[in-house]
Amino acid sequence: MMSARPGARMKWRHRRSRIKHAPDDIIRIAIAGNPNAGKTSIFNALTGQSQHVGNYPGVTVEQKIGRIDYDGYTLEFVDLPGTYSLSAFSIEEMVARDFVLREKPDVIIDVLDSTNLERNLYLCLQFQELGMPIVGVLNMSDEARRNGISIDEKQLGIILGIPFVKTIGSRGIGMQELLGKTLAVAQGRIPSNVRHLNYGVELETQHNRIIQSLQSDPTFVDNFPPHWIAIKLLENDSDAVTKIQKQHVSSESVLATAHDSREWIRKHFGEDSEIVVGEQRYAYIHGACREVVQTEESPNRSDYTEMIDRIVLNKYCGLGIFVGIMFMIYQLTFKLGRPLSDYIDHLFGWIQTVVQSILPNGIIKDLIVEGIIGGVGGVLVFFPIVVLLFLGLSFLEDTGYLARAAFVMDKFMHLFGLHGRSFIPMMVSTGCAVPGVMSARTLVNPKDRVLTIMIAPLMMCSAKTPVIAMLTAAFFPKYAGTVFWSIWIIGWLVSLLIAKLFRNTIYKGEASPFVMELPPYRMPTLRGIFTHMWEKSWSYVKKAGTFILAASIIIWFILYFPRSQETVQSYQNKMGVLTTAYTEHLATLTSENERQLVTEQYLQQVSIIQNQLARDELEHSVGGRLGRFIEPMFKPCGFDWRLDIALMAGFAAKEVIISTMGIVYGIGESDLEADIAGEHIASPLKQKLSNDPHYHPGNMLALMIFVLIYVPCLATLAVVKKELGKWRYPLFLAGYTLFFAWLLAVIVFQGTRLLGIGG
Repeated sequence: MMSARPGARMKWRHRRSRIKHAPDDIIRIAIAGNPNAGKTSIFNALTGQSQHVGNYPGVTVEQKIGRIDYDGYTLEFVDLPGTYSLSAFSIEEMVARDFVLREKPDVIIDVLDSTNLERNLYLCLQFQELGMPIVGVLNMSDEARRNGISIDEKQLGIILGIPFVKTIGSRGIGMQELLGKTLAVAQGRIPSNVRHLNYGVELETQHNRIIQSLQSDPTFVDNFPPHWIAIKLLENDSDAVTKIQKQHVSSESVLATAHDSREWIRKHFGEDSEIVVGEQRYAYIHGACREVVQTEESPNRSDYTEMIDRIVLNKYCGLGIFVGIMFMIYQLTFKLGRPLSDYIDHLFGWIQTVVQSILPNGIIKDLIVEGIIGGVGGVLVFFPIVVLLFLGLSFLEDTGYLARAAFVMDKFMHLFGLHGRSFIPMMVSTGCAVPGVMSARTLVNPKDRVLTIMIAPLMMCSAKTPVIAMLTAAFFPKYAGTVFWSIWIIGWLVSLLIAKLFRNTIYKGEASPFVMELPPYRMPTLRGIFTHMWEKSWSYVKKAGTFILAASIIIWFILYFPRSQETVQSYQNKMGVLTTAYTEHLATLTSENERQLVTEQYLQQVSIIQNQLARDELEHSVGGRLGRFIEPMFKPCGFDWRLDIALMAGFAAKEVIISTMGIVYGIGESDLEADIAGEHIASPLKQKLSNDPHYHPGNMLALMIFVLIYVPCLATLAVVKKELGKWRYPLFLAGYTLFFAWLLAVIVFQGTRLLGIGG
């Protein structure tokens, strides 16, 4: 053990220095920390009496510099003013911040009071935002022990991405280890500051907008870290604003972007952006401390956040509470959303009927009625369900519960070889897999990140939701909410089991330690919830009006053409024979009842012939032939060629499955009888499916499982390539999901046959 006298028995030589700028061969180290954290005692223990005291240029704040020779290197230490943060609220804060920005020290030693770790880590996170290499010093570790506080410095280092050393600065204990790690960090032998705090989807989106605007001036970006400047602008930091005004070539544009981002955050969260940013930092700190700090006696906290957390984070009840909450959301979604969907369904049916009565027969009429209205309308029918689902998830997210759900899921996910933070990309993917894949950037371990990206698209996203919602409503009307929730659960279970398989085979290795931001509970603002909900829901509508519309038209063409004149002539001949016989027979009848009965029989036969013609033409179209070609492959799943066509179309986007089914049934079903009667409203797609004798709960359950798992949409595959950099990843994702979807669909369908469910 080292002597209590600072500087005694050290393995380095102190050197007096009065220069203000270090030569290139000197390693410059800044010592920072909160007031009363023991920063000066660390500085004194490292430099002894070899100190130069003066003032920072232009201010009265004292500057201390000391140099030592260590392990063949000259180390220069600069004792920065004690400060609680790097905001521009005091001279000390500005001095500490400007020194780091201008002088760019090789390493920052951040001294933290071990007895008050949460408060001290706030400054540490702000130094991390500057992008500088950092060594954390857990000072006063003896006092922490006396207070019953135990800190796992290795785990804390893994969580924050910087090395930590326990010290007793007043007694010079831990200095040798501190010097060794500091030198190793300066030389790059120990990685430091390898990650930044992720502020959540909303803040990160605005943060990235500002970074993009900053990059219009490469010289400015070289002088100031864009990550840090963007955060400071979100906090409306006056000094950062001044730097932009004086040194950025596009200052007005950058400041306008920052103002818009702050306003968006204020309206969304109901609080000023600087408060939201600060809360996110403290939330992250709180989560880290839960992982690494143990006390002999739990502190007596009575605030409502702690009271709620004792229940929802309970190791026995937490997981059940999360599953129960999601079950309740899906039940309410269907209970409230189904009647609204039915109204929209009938509205589009009425629109189809009106258009049919207005337009003359021909290709244009068929395209509008079957391709556009039938395709896009079939997707928009489920808009109320999507809206209500996003409403529930937005409420959970804005209250702060979803962060707790990730914390609760951590130990459970570790059973399957997943990082606890993997929950976030998976949960985000329930809205859309594209941002879900992108949010996996928060995972530092490369294998954890790749593994998470490989399974996140298995979640039930907003594109799969209307497909599965339609099938549950058609074939399980009494238990739609329960069945839908069960499919949601199956998505999670399948993804976890596949993750376990991959972790034990192609992505071997232990999952990294987990820390989760635990923001304070807050009552969400109505504006925040509805804004969040509407942004996601409106993207669903825009997709239906653009991509789905284009896909529906293309699919209609490949299902409509080619038209065989010989086939049409054959059925026209049958119609001619039938009509001649009907006319001759009708002329012999005198009773009105008999004439009416014969007319009804004639109309039924006409409808049969028309349906046969439509289905034959559909089967012989380009799409129909392709469906017939692959039908044997999917026959064990219980799918016929019509479902195969829809599933192929779903490669582009899962919503297209519904529009394709609508087109298939629009082309393949004649409405001649309805046209003659003049009072027909097209039946909903789900009703057509439920009335089809080829479909039953057994093969429809298999279809739902298949849709849930099989190949992600093209946009998701593209973003996987962008995130991971190689085509092998999206190709592997497409291949393995198609295989597992087929395998599970076969198991489900054949199992239901053995159980006597359906056909």
